This record gives sequence, C-alpha cells and structure tokens, in this order.
Amino acid sequence: MDCLEFRRLLGSDPHVGDRAAREHLQNCPFCADAYARAQAFEAHLAAALSVPVPDGLADRILLAQLTGERRRRSASRVRLGWIALAAAASLVLAVGLWRRTAVAPAPLSQLVADHVTAPAERAAWSRTASLPEADVRKAFADRGVALAAVPDGVAYVAECPVGNWRTVHMVMPQDGEPVSVVYIVQHRVPAVTDFEHDGLHGREVPIRNGTLVLLARNAGRFAVLERTWQAAIEGPPALALAEGP
Repeated sequence: MDCLEFRRLLGSDPHVGDRAAREHLQNCPFCADAYARAQAFEAHLAAALSVPVPDGLADRILLAQLTGERRRRSASRVRLGWIALAAAASLVLAVGLWRRTAVAPAPLSQLVADHVTAPAERAAWSRTASLPEADVRKAFADRGVALAAVPDGVAYVAECPVGNWRTVHMVMPQDGEPVSVVYIVQHRVPAVTDFEHDGLHGREVPIRNGTLVLLARNAGRFAVLERTWQAAIEGPPALALAEGP
C-alpha cells in the first residue's frame, strides 16, 4: 500500500482497520502524522456530539407533532412544542454543518504538495537524464491533452491521480535543483497563486482548461517554466502573447 491509498482509506475509515494499511502506518512517518491528526479530529467530534439529552426531549418532540389534534389546548403549550422541535432541528443542523466544515477537502496546492513529497515519489526528484519527447507526449495524450511542443529537460513523467483529479506529474531539474511540474486536467484555478508547503515554494497557474502546479525549493525558475508550459499546452501564440510586443 502506498501513501495515496492510505490517505484514501483514512478518509473513509479513520480507525484504519485494514492490515496492509496498518503495516504502512508503521513504516511511514508522514502517514503516521496524518493518522494522528485524524484521530484527534475524531476525538474532538466525539466530545462535541456527547451532549446529554434532557429528560423527556423525545416526548416533547412527539407532543409538538400532535399539536394538530390538540389545538383546543392552550396556545402556550402549542408554542412550547414548536419551540422544542425547532431547537432540536437547529441542534442537528449545527452539528451537521460543523462536521461538514471540519472535514472539508484539502486545497489543490496541499494535495499536490503531499503527493510529490510522498516517500513513493521522492526518488523522482533525483532523476536528471531527459526522457524521450514521445514519453511526455503520450502521458499528456492519455489525459486528453495534445502538446504543441515538449519542453526540454523532463527527467520524470507519470500519470498520477491526485485527490479526485487526473494529472501528469513531471520532474524537471533546473540549475541543479529538481522542480516538480504537475498538470491537473479539467480543473482550472481562477488566477496565478503562489503558496508555500513545508519549506517548499509553489505556484498554481491556470493554463487552458487545467492548472499547472510548480513546486521547488527555489522559485527562481518558475516564471520561465510557466511561459514554457503555457506555450507547450496552448501553442506558440500563447508564448507571443505572454512576452508582449
């Protein structure tokens, strides 16, 4: 089991009962940290939900439902029943919204950074020999993208899933330092955005109908790579537009 499979299982089963997942947990400090955070969240959630139920709450809710048959009773008693029902509904809604917010999906930048720095992907950072252009074109073609050109210096390419998205994951050494280049297909961010993750610099760039994510220790080559991949994916006119007259 790799890190991506473990994170998916952790999202559906916070207690991770699968034997293979347990073995992976013992050998991966990154997933062990994610597991610890998940357990802390479950503990907070259990504490939030362990609210003592007042005696007679169920009877009061049932009474509110039967007010149509008991309209001849005092108006104050009818109002009390509806207040109890509304309070119970509000409590359920509040807990549901809190839990939904607490387990909101991680942002794209974090998912990409977690993927390219996972133990299973670290070996790719040390590659320096350029791959044949055909390998890069095929990876993009498998994702439904026809490249106008293949930039020089792609030392690693793989068709990787990141969260719910399909991507092309590459490594391009620049000035002696590896740069992870990930193109997310069919998911376009609204604007260029810089971010940081565990000491690494990152940038999200909308290109055509997808998003290019760059990640490296040094962001000095981001601007060049951004223009290069925009021209490769959108065609030469995109490069001319980016450079200006």
